[in-house]
Amino acid sequence: MGCYARGATALGISYRDMDIVVGYGKNTKRNPKKATRNSINMIKEGLSNSKYKNKFLLNLVSGPEIPSMPGLGRKKIIKSGFVSKFAMQAFGISQKLLQKGLGREDEIFEQIANELPDYHIILGALMDDERGLRNYQFLNKDVLTNYTINLGLSMDIDLDVCTTHGMKKTDLNFEITKLNKDKHIIHEINHKPAVPELLRLLDWPEDFLNDKTMYKTILYYPISLKREKREVPIVMPFILKNSIMIPCMIDKGPSSILTMSGNSLVDAMKENLSYFKQINPKFGIGTFCITILETLGNNLNTVREDLLDYFKDKPFLMFVCAGEGTYNPKRSLTYANMSFNTAIFGENKN
Repeated sequence: MGCYARGATALGISYRDMDIVVGYGKNTKRNPKKATRNSINMIKEGLSNSKYKNKFLLNLVSGPEIPSMPGLGRKKIIKSGFVSKFAMQAFGISQKLLQKGLGREDEIFEQIANELPDYHIILGALMDDERGLRNYQFLNKDVLTNYTINLGLSMDIDLDVCTTHGMKKTDLNFEITKLNKDKHIIHEINHKPAVPELLRLLDWPEDFLNDKTMYKTILYYPISLKREKREVPIVMPFILKNSIMIPCMIDKGPSSILTMSGNSLVDAMKENLSYFKQINPKFGIGTFCITILETLGNNLNTVREDLLDYFKDKPFLMFVCAGEGTYNPKRSLTYANMSFNTAIFGENKN
């Protein structure tokens, strides 16, 4: 956590009792299933003869890119009903033809976990400085876009993964009652148009959300969404008239407004590291949400000090992302926004 916006960080891994392979797949927004299958096959083949039992995968995926719509440009809030319907269709077309739109990292992550059930996995969706204009993946000497790139490790080192977040439940509970077909757009909350009902719950005036205030307000009030029996915090980055587009697939049912603070995020990182107290760390890899940087402010130094205190003189690297998660073979999968995710490698004290 010592890199800056115009800097670069390199990760190098070398160990005697370890096998390493890289897998990758292209066109993640157009065809995430095929991209994932190609990358997984490379991992399986590359580690098929490994004699080591502990397996880990670092999954870095191209994150969201906001498409530019004729006459509108790149908008996060659309207030016209007619234009919002056009935008919903344009998002789908742009996803397939131009590969602009949602990152679909949650779909990729679920597929990887299903096909590599014995691996510990950590996910990071890549993004620029929150503008959602472009992101890149680097592979050897190539600069790529819309790729999933996986680093697979098979080793004799003990490891574990953990996801925590600083979200606190409020008493603002509601029901998600209508979604679009691909489960990315909330049309109705409590059987009412989603955006007016959300504003009513938050006691915000009708004109409160606009392009200037969006990232200073609604992103700090994520909602708790249930997905295949998992309950996770998810941000709401796009408003389409009365509907809300979110970055992952969701299920209908009970939800609530969440809130957070710099202190609660610091506590979330402390909770995360305390989970690994049974491991003497040799190195660590992590992902955390880009919005956390703004929320932490000066508290970022506190988080950094906690990490340095835990790792001592051992190396670690944290990726700032726009969608994160971990998979543990014993505890299943967690995908979330606004979260800390760590993979710790070392010697088990037990």
